[in-house]
Amino acid sequence: MAQLVTRTASRTSVMRRAGVRAQRFMPLWLRRDGHGPVTPTDGYLFTRQLAVLQRAGVPLLSSLSALQRQLSSPSLRRVLRGVHQDLLEGKTLSQALARYPRIFNPVYIGLIRVGEASGLLESVLQQLARLIEWEIELRRRLMEALLYPAIVIFFLSVAMVIMVTFVIPRFAEMFRSFRLQLPWPTRLLILVSDLGTRYGWVLLLGLVALVVGLRSYGRTDAGRLRWHTQQLRLPIFGPLLLEVAMARFARVTAALNRSGVPMLETLTLAGESVNNVYVEQRVQAVADRIRGGTSLASAVGTEPVFPAIVTQMIATGEETGQVDELLQHVAEYYDQQVSSTLKQLLTYLEPVLIVVVGLGVLGLAVAVYLPMWDMVRLFKQPH
Repeated sequence: MAQLVTRTASRTSVMRRAGVRAQRFMPLWLRRDGHGPVTPTDGYLFTRQLAVLQRAGVPLLSSLSALQRQLSSPSLRRVLRGVHQDLLEGKTLSQALARYPRIFNPVYIGLIRVGEASGLLESVLQQLARLIEWEIELRRRLMEALLYPAIVIFFLSVAMVIMVTFVIPRFAEMFRSFRLQLPWPTRLLILVSDLGTRYGWVLLLGLVALVVGLRSYGRTDAGRLRWHTQQLRLPIFGPLLLEVAMARFARVTAALNRSGVPMLETLTLAGESVNNVYVEQRVQAVADRIRGGTSLASAVGTEPVFPAIVTQMIATGEETGQVDELLQHVAEYYDQQVSSTLKQLLTYLEPVLIVVVGLGVLGLAVAVYLPMWDMVRLFKQPH
């Protein structure tokens, strides 16, 4: 049994490295349990190793005992001890995992429940591992695309704060001592510096209050719906977020449908997986139409949020009886679209950032050196 886990660990070493950058983000499948983070990589290792042990015919209780010793996450080991105890008391694995809703989300629980009912737990665990693996890779690509502009914006902000707080006030004192007629860029920069020096704490507290207020509003149902709706309308970022949502919807729907989950329950779980309240509502609207007797393709076609390719592939899948396979193709298509959009995003962001940095440096140079040129002319005048 230890050899099986060891072989699986070598297979997942790449995923451990890939998941390091995504650990600070809230994962799709596993979340915090109040005692420390359970990272996507921890979830992948647990699911993949449990699948290996089940394929080898190791009893479930023995598998959980072995994983408690093998896994490196203290939080996940603590959870597995509770799951092990629940199984000893007669609960099923899905019931035991459902006691930790902040760790195992509804999609995870739903697939485990289907695997237990059908006797295909090992196959379901493999599907879950592939889903988590895909999620880790998706987040890694998103982080790599956004890391460069985030670093540039951060250091540019720090430089501006230092200039406004420490450098500009010294130049302002020098300019005032010579009683020069300052150009408007210099006056504007000195005004900003004075406001930052005198009312910096007030501005900072106001910014913190604004962020806290927006976060509080964003936690309400109306706030989340409005924010997620506006996200999809953003230039460049909106199409990217919609492509990510469609990739998640298609991949999760394919996995659940392949496992035999009823379509209405599949749509409910798939809607929860897209991480966008607006898209989730549209998926629930599709489920309501199916409940009224409409086919899946017709129901999806009535919702503008779903691109035409999704509707066409679902319609073809219903005609051929291969909905899950065609949805898997849709997911792979949107994976490629996400990669392409990320490359375009970097292509657009790099020149924009260069222009912003250049304009910032030019503005500072003009505001500082115009008065200095006036001072040089003043010194050259005969007295």
